[in-house]
Amino acid sequence: MAASRRSRAAVLGAALALSTSPLAGQVPLAISGQTTRIQGPDTVPVRGVQITLHRVSRTAQGAIDSTTTGDDGRFRFRAAGDTTAIYLVSANYAGIEYFAEPVRMPGVEGIRIIVSDTSSTAPVRLGTRHLIIRPPDASGSRAILDLFSIRNDGAETRIGRDSLSASWQVILPAGALQPEVQEGDISPSAVRFRGDTVDVLAPIAPGVKNMMLSYRLPVGKDRPAWIAPADSFDVLVEEEGATVHGAGLEPAAPVELMGSTLRRWTASPPTGGSAEVKFAGGSAALGRLLYWLVGLVAVALATGAALAFRRQSRNVAPPATPLPADLVGEIARLDARYAGSRDRVGEAEWAAYEAERARLKAAALARRRTHR
Repeated sequence: MAASRRSRAAVLGAALALSTSPLAGQVPLAISGQTTRIQGPDTVPVRGVQITLHRVSRTAQGAIDSTTTGDDGRFRFRAAGDTTAIYLVSANYAGIEYFAEPVRMPGVEGIRIIVSDTSSTAPVRLGTRHLIIRPPDASGSRAILDLFSIRNDGAETRIGRDSLSASWQVILPAGALQPEVQEGDISPSAVRFRGDTVDVLAPIAPGVKNMMLSYRLPVGKDRPAWIAPADSFDVLVEEEGATVHGAGLEPAAPVELMGSTLRRWTASPPTGGSAEVKFAGGSAALGRLLYWLVGLVAVALATGAALAFRRQSRNVAPPATPLPADLVGEIARLDARYAGSRDRVGEAEWAAYEAERARLKAAALARRRTHR
């Protein structure tokens, strides 16, 4: 896995979340491996590459040692390790930081870090895409979760033409609002939103990077369209009456998730072009109705406030607003239901599970910020 310097903190932060043991202990740590570079259909060792060992614990994080690879591309670290920590090894090649998978104590022999040369023209494509579309809510918009993979099947890391250019782009449906990066392989700090365009600024190394976005679409956008990926496409819609057309998508078995039934359309592989979701009649009318309802409520609230002020009545404390449901508990129950079932459920259901978990996590974080 590769990451730019800007996304190093995000990689370390993700590893920190894996560190759960409460008791620390000191034991010998041994980590070794080899750095290779893609060359044609094979890889070759790379000498003189700076290798850094990072420690991530609940009390501290940062680099603790560094070395350079020998003629055979190999490296080795030996140190006193912390049993509660996570360790990561990174290789800096051509200005890009490539990270190996996180390591726990007592260490790992045979770590392999694959680096590559860079190019602003290396071919990158949209590989897979999973869309989860929720029904309209009181805001007059639909919540969308968009999970997709970015594929680099070549031998070079894709970079932007310069420091301000994107390494890759994807277009969202026209009118998309409040886009945010959720969990995935790309740090939110390495993503830029420009209207309906999503710019990925991080280098994209050979392989696959997964990315999850959330955004909203006004109900007036009753025929939004999404660009089809290359490998597989799933569209899951909770709203009754919606239909999906284009990109070779065909109806498939629905997915049950957290008490909701998600109707599903799938294509593997898609036929190209784009997929259009047509919602049942009345979406635009619903948007206008909500607009007028919001206006009427605002007028009613203003009138009520003026009358209350004139009454000069005794102040009465309003009832406390109850906190939302236990979102952390919901996440735990969802995780318990899907624990160890990655290989037993369909890809669409697993994507829906990950999307629902991300939604619950975002809601829990928002609640914590609100009630601090």
